Amino acid sequence: MRRLALSLVLIAPLSAQTGGPGLAPEALTAHLRNAPLLHADFTQTRTLKVLSRPLISKGSVVVDRQRGIIWQVTKPLQLTYVVTPQGVLEVGPDGRRKAQAAKDAPMVAQMGRIMQALAEGRWSVLEDYFTLQGQGTPNRWEIRLSPKPVAASFIKSVVVKGGRVLERFLIEEPGGDRSEVVFGAPRLDLPLSEAEARLLKPQ
Repeated sequence: MRRLALSLVLIAPLSAQTGGPGLAPEALTAHLRNAPLLHADFTQTRTLKVLSRPLISKGSVVVDRQRGIIWQVTKPLQLTYVVTPQGVLEVGPDGRRKAQAAKDAPMVAQMGRIMQALAEGRWSVLEDYFTLQGQGTPNRWEIRLSPKPVAASFIKSVVVKGGRVLERFLIEEPGGDRSEVVFGAPRLDLPLSEAEARLLKPQ
């Protein structure tokens, strides 16, 4: 569950340094807030010091500003995680569901909110956990997140890159493990399917 949370993170006071005079991370990514709904594919590569080969998973993600996030793994196995304001839902390969209220899975719920904030460029959500350094332009930007003590025990650094949409993020952990998630085929004009709407429907 903790690794899921790190994958969703995707994501200091916002007096962060920037790539241009007076240009804050919010200015670099303000256009992300214009998209209320995002569908994308993802490839996650997790490199562990104890393994000779990286672990690779593929799937899709749906970010709905109002309702929450669907994180669906399709390879090497099928798993779906749904994070909404009400809680966390896990759907296993056999279709069996396991629901938890947000208060019972606080870390995953919080990381889901962070992922949503990353996709929308709402960096102020991260002010309790990271200091930020941004560079680039709205067409090609990079935000570096350095953890404050509250997050330093499980995150060494986070680098988020994008352009028109969030494109990738890299998480490095203190022990040397790292996870990179690359997003592709973004679809901003695709409505929720009936199945997606059911998953995000408040219970």
